[in-house]
Amino acid sequence: MAMNLTIQRSPADPVLSSEAGAWPQPWPQLSLSWGDRQRSRLAAMLPSGRAVAVILARGEHMRHGEVLCGEQGERVLVQAAVEELFKISAHDRFELMRIVYHLANRHVRAMLRADAVYIEPDAVLADMVRHLGGHVEVVQQAFLPEGGAYAAGHGSGGHHHHDHHDDPVQATHDQAMGNLGEALSIAAHARAKD
Repeated sequence: MAMNLTIQRSPADPVLSSEAGAWPQPWPQLSLSWGDRQRSRLAAMLPSGRAVAVILARGEHMRHGEVLCGEQGERVLVQAAVEELFKISAHDRFELMRIVYHLANRHVRAMLRADAVYIEPDAVLADMVRHLGGHVEVVQQAFLPEGGAYAAGHGSGGHHHHDHHDDPVQATHDQAMGNLGEALSIAAHARAKD
């Protein structure tokens, strides 16, 4: 049976405090690409092979380092998966700043570092960067883009998780989505083994 993950706890939750000794071993990790972390509904498999169904409120998404909780007290740590990215660098800081300006003008999600900017692969943007004098290198790295000017906090998506136990219609819908997610996940992994 799949683990339904519907609640995100605050780091102030005493159960999450390592000082409390609440868990004997590390929590399972759910490594997700940036695209998958933006979803509020997701069927996935933990490294142990256990199916999980993430069922967040519409419009909410997961962030790297956050802990999702199940209805039975399960905990799963969300991690940014390594994925293919473009690393963009330049001869000097002004040239890099100019490239970042042009990427921002196109509303491109970007992970900024002092000497480079990382974006999702896009051949048109790579050509633009090269035309501006920049260098593009394909790398494998976790993607943690900036949250934008209106995000609630540095590098975040500005969301709040909450429970739907007070809304029986939503709770029934979420349970049905979890069951569907579990069935889809099991079927996909069965096909992958064949």
